[in-house]
Amino acid sequence: MRVSIINGDAGDDTVVIDGRAFAFDLDGLIDNKIWAVQWGHEDGRASGEIEYRDGRHEPIDTLTPFQPIIERWHAERDREAREAAQQQAFFHSRQFAIDVINNTAGKARQRASTIGYGMTDEYSRVQAQAQRYAETEFSGTVPQVVRTHAEVHGVTAQQAAEQILSAAERWAQRLDAIRDLRLRGNAAVAALAEGENYMDTAKPFIQQLKAL
Repeated sequence: MRVSIINGDAGDDTVVIDGRAFAFDLDGLIDNKIWAVQWGHEDGRASGEIEYRDGRHEPIDTLTPFQPIIERWHAERDREAREAAQQQAFFHSRQFAIDVINNTAGKARQRASTIGYGMTDEYSRVQAQAQRYAETEFSGTVPQVVRTHAEVHGVTAQQAAEQILSAAERWAQRLDAIRDLRLRGNAAVAALAEGENYMDTAKPFIQQLKAL
């Protein structure tokens, strides 16, 4: 076993055993006069040394005084292993597959929406005014938003309102398609028996959402 214990000066305490390092606070586990402890095998026997902050080096033939640090390193290793196992379990869980479907749907909605803060609210307001104008059979006072569209694009007020409503319908259809895939995907994953491969079922829905 090869061990390096570094009692850092700026919160950089580190313990390395056989090449695997963990950083944790050594306060209370080691004399602060010690800067580092090195341990390994030389000529077939285990030995090491203590490096003090004042520059002295002291040979040692046992790690017993530093056993609490070794135990803490093992505790950190075990904690990391548990967290990795939990993460892997989540990646294979039903909820993870549903989360990926929902997140992919969210990205599809972002692609379908005009970029810019408040643009969705603006488009909804424009659509509402164009709809009211269309319900009057394009007569009476032309709403400002319709008039602006007509002037910018060089079309009549009726054409402007129709273009606005057509664009709104295309956007609504895209959102409906996203919602359909999201709900169907979530339902398909939810219906699987416990322990099945949830991502295999989710993938076709995810791919379709990405294609929108």
